[in-house]
Amino acid sequence: MTEQLPLARGALCIGDPEFELPAGIQAVSSVSAALDAVASGRFAVVVLMPQPDATLESLSGRVRDVCPTTTVISMDDLGSTGGSEAGPTLLDQLVAWGRQRHRAAIETSVRQLGGAPAGEAACRAQDELVGGGEAMSGFRSRLRQVAEHDVPTLIHGPCGTPLDAAARWLHDSSIRREGPFVPIDCRGGTASQLLMRIFGHAAGAFPGASEPGPSAIGLAAGGTLLLDGIDNASEQVQLRLVELLRDGHWAAVGSDVPRVGQTRVVITLRQAPLQALVEGTLRRTLMDRVSGHIVRMPSLQDRAEDLPDLICHHITQSAARLGRPRPELDQDLLSVLVAAKWPGHDRELELVCERLVLHATTRSLDPSTLAGWVEASSGGEGRRGMICDGGRTLADLERTAILATLRHHKGHRRRSAAALGIGVRTLGLKLRRWKDAAIVPETL
Repeated sequence: MTEQLPLARGALCIGDPEFELPAGIQAVSSVSAALDAVASGRFAVVVLMPQPDATLESLSGRVRDVCPTTTVISMDDLGSTGGSEAGPTLLDQLVAWGRQRHRAAIETSVRQLGGAPAGEAACRAQDELVGGGEAMSGFRSRLRQVAEHDVPTLIHGPCGTPLDAAARWLHDSSIRREGPFVPIDCRGGTASQLLMRIFGHAAGAFPGASEPGPSAIGLAAGGTLLLDGIDNASEQVQLRLVELLRDGHWAAVGSDVPRVGQTRVVITLRQAPLQALVEGTLRRTLMDRVSGHIVRMPSLQDRAEDLPDLICHHITQSAARLGRPRPELDQDLLSVLVAAKWPGHDRELELVCERLVLHATTRSLDPSTLAGWVEASSGGEGRRGMICDGGRTLADLERTAILATLRHHKGHRRRSAAALGIGVRTLGLKLRRWKDAAIVPETL
């Protein structure tokens, strides 16, 4: 098969049709070449035309053996309209139905694999990266820049930041957006269980394995595989990933038959990569394979200006999810929430907003509701936000101070530079470097 396959999962016709195929359906006459294409996982639907040396039933079985989630449509499904003008129209409808069935099969298989970290948060359509401040705008710009390059990526941030939502945003901004997004939580289960969830297993790989098991890599072919919390994975799992990223091939557990990797791998860490390397939870060889694109997600402390928008977002989403009326937040309660400490970052904020929705007996709430729920801010601790705790570096603190000073002086560089005790040219060079790295907006 010589033609370039699309990244998005498409439809493949095996055989020679008697009518012109609708747009978006590729035709391959060679059965062996077609099965190789199906094995890549890039096709959601396979249409079977009559074969001189095989029955449609046997060919259908071979296709499903290669990729169990593929929807197979035979000419029998077209009835007597196969050679008429209605043939292409009906086939187009069947292919659309096949894509829906394929998508449902993928979602079912992902759940069976124990995927979707954080309660399937990464798979919810309403998840998004909320906030219009400099830190979040720069983060989105960096993700958009990374999305243009179809290479492995590492996203890290403090525990509680929505790394899964960031990975989903990256997927939706890339050329793989029409393909599946398969999130796998690496923080639970044994090493062997995680190995088989990611790579699948062959029939007979262990006692009781009468059939091959699905693999996250195979399910994510043509799309993105998120490995959430990769530092919790065993050395064996990480080394297998190194082989995949290095050679572009992988094999199921208990099999020596290589398969071509057709997925983009995104891994997440809830600590700084250097800290994970020092602690030995992240293998240096794996780090080297993803070092081309490492993106740090800002903490909630880095984007305090986004708190009002985040609070409104979580209140709205919690009310919709729980089927409760959306409570109104008065200014005093909102001020307490904005001024509070959030050591658990976005996840803690989301849980507090959910509790507000659950405890709202009327349409309004007051600050007394928060008693014991949040940690009030205090000026007596030497400003916790100015501490380098492994999540924030000295460079992060410098950038935070410079951006805050610029906001205070309404963007006036000369007054800001004087207040900071640096030259205007030095300030300009720092801003230019951050803009080139897409850390801050170009409009700053």
